[in-house]
Amino acid sequence: MSHEVLTFWDAYSVAEDIRFAIEENPEKETFDKYFLLSRDEIRAILKTPSRWTLLHQFIKDRFLEHRVWGFEAHRNDMLDLVSLEYQTILNGYDINHSFQAIDPNLYAYDEDEILDQIEELRKLLPLSQIAHETFQLLFSDRGFLQSFNQLVAGFIKDFKKTDFPGIFKRDGVLHRKSLPAWAKRGIFYRDRGRCIGCSKDMTGVVVTGEEIHYDHIVPLAVGGTNDPTNFQILCRECNLSKGIGIFTSEAYPTYWSL
Repeated sequence: MSHEVLTFWDAYSVAEDIRFAIEENPEKETFDKYFLLSRDEIRAILKTPSRWTLLHQFIKDRFLEHRVWGFEAHRNDMLDLVSLEYQTILNGYDINHSFQAIDPNLYAYDEDEILDQIEELRKLLPLSQIAHETFQLLFSDRGFLQSFNQLVAGFIKDFKKTDFPGIFKRDGVLHRKSLPAWAKRGIFYRDRGRCIGCSKDMTGVVVTGEEIHYDHIVPLAVGGTNDPTNFQILCRECNLSKGIGIFTSEAYPTYWSL
């Protein structure tokens, strides 16, 4: 497993927004623009498993729309608050900038000057880092991942093979792709080396010879993808009994029990 410095400074609030959008308020029109196959980055992610997953891209797009463009649009009459919000984010991530917070008691600031300031601060926002840290929180929740991938499947099912022959096996069904070793490791460690169906130990430490199946949470046949967020580990018996159903488990190994 790799080791990265993760601050999670803004990730918890972003994760809650993403969870709400996926599980509690999944309005289809809200997501049309995120999963369009006219976007190069979406086609690339769907074509082969990528470390920058569909969930990474969705988090980044959603953050840009709501925490950046949406915030600026709703606060265009209080530009000092926009500048302060961006400075707060940058300070939280220890990103140097040359701007000072505007005293909210002083209303005589120059609008053009603060608009330029906001534009420069926006360019410094660590959007990919925020998306990656938020991903770390959400990737551990398979129930959320099932909801996310079911939402994605709703879009995948509408696309035609003739429009994207290099991506689709047939209408609404992607080509099957093998998971690379780095993705298998991540999924294996997330699931603690246990079948998520019956909790059978798959690590080989206790019992050797168990066959690990990397299972699509949402099967390809119903619009699922080969994105790493759409996989879990099952033992052979659980995988064969699952068929093409959509299934995950809410059972997790915990650090200690109450």
